[in-house]
Amino acid sequence: MSSSPAIWKKKSPTQSDHDLTVNPDIEMSLEQDQRWLASLIYGNDKHLERFILEQSDKPVGWATFFVHPSALRINLSNWTLYSRRIRRYTLFAPPLLDNHADLDKLNVLQNLFESLRNQLGQNEAIFLQSVTDGSPLAQLLTKNSPLHSSYHIFEYGQRYSHRYIDFTGDYDKYLKQLGSSTRSDLKRTRKRFIDSVGTYKTICYRSSDEISDFLDAAMAVSARTYQYILLGGGLRDRQHLEKKYETTAKLGWFRSYVLFADQQPIAFQVGHLYNGCYHAQEIGYDPDWGKSQAGIFLHTEIVPDLIASNGKVKRFDFGNDDNLHKKRLSTTATTESYVYLVPRNWQNNLIVYAMRTIDKLSNAAGRLLEKYNLRMHVSKLLWKFGGKK
Repeated sequence: MSSSPAIWKKKSPTQSDHDLTVNPDIEMSLEQDQRWLASLIYGNDKHLERFILEQSDKPVGWATFFVHPSALRINLSNWTLYSRRIRRYTLFAPPLLDNHADLDKLNVLQNLFESLRNQLGQNEAIFLQSVTDGSPLAQLLTKNSPLHSSYHIFEYGQRYSHRYIDFTGDYDKYLKQLGSSTRSDLKRTRKRFIDSVGTYKTICYRSSDEISDFLDAAMAVSARTYQYILLGGGLRDRQHLEKKYETTAKLGWFRSYVLFADQQPIAFQVGHLYNGCYHAQEIGYDPDWGKSQAGIFLHTEIVPDLIASNGKVKRFDFGNDDNLHKKRLSTTATTESYVYLVPRNWQNNLIVYAMRTIDKLSNAAGRLLEKYNLRMHVSKLLWKFGGKK
């Protein structure tokens, strides 16, 4: 006996959010929670597009796209050669599907993107984050995907390791899971930092009435960071951040930290605790404290605090992308990628071809920098030029 067909239906702006309620037995990530996604919206140029998968008049799947201004960029290393403005439909996590339902996952995912293609305009595209190798979503987006007739499908940037810590015991047990050199480095970092300061303290902020104090300290640090000065990143738009963090704090998710040395903030970690997973999001430290490894020291303060939560925290999520510190401090990882689905038309055909060509050149240049250990020197030069602007 064949199962009933499953059909994606777009949620209208007037439809009640109650219709999007997910069965509590279904395990959901922070990035799939409607309340989290709603907290990302600010300004008139962003909104959510919501789709529900129904089978026999019962919801069995949910997909919410964050729609926002972005650009298709042709980059050579850190330089943007050309940028074309688009409106991007971003999916931060795979569509949520009810594992108890009788679903052909590849088929329902294909149907979602085919139905969305019909509503995309000429300057709109889909962007998928955290596409995990071997997942149904990754299987759909292979070279033989039927979606290629409607979209250019390509990975944006290099595949990366999405790293985690799985907590299975106390802090000493966590340390034992790390390499011996990493354990030694962490011990030296703590000793050197403590010896170099008069006093220090780490404050954890959780409640909505602590948001203002957190932002006072964290934004002061963020404004001095490489990400803020050179890359346009960091903590910006205080009004939006206050609204967002007050919302998540009232939901019981907000859990962020600031490290103070001699009563001055020098490092911060924005994070949220959701369903037993601590999501480490924005992080920054005062560059004057770079040699003291303030960011690493803060990590050694946060992890024991999370472990001491009586089993409420089971995993530490380092977030998308990868670096050496995440590699050394994590205990497990998945391989993931960013993927674009760009509708086929003559303008998109040209820019996608150029993006792919320049990306190959950029990757080759990056490999040369790595081979001759020049990447760090180039980054320092960019930092100096950026800091003088």
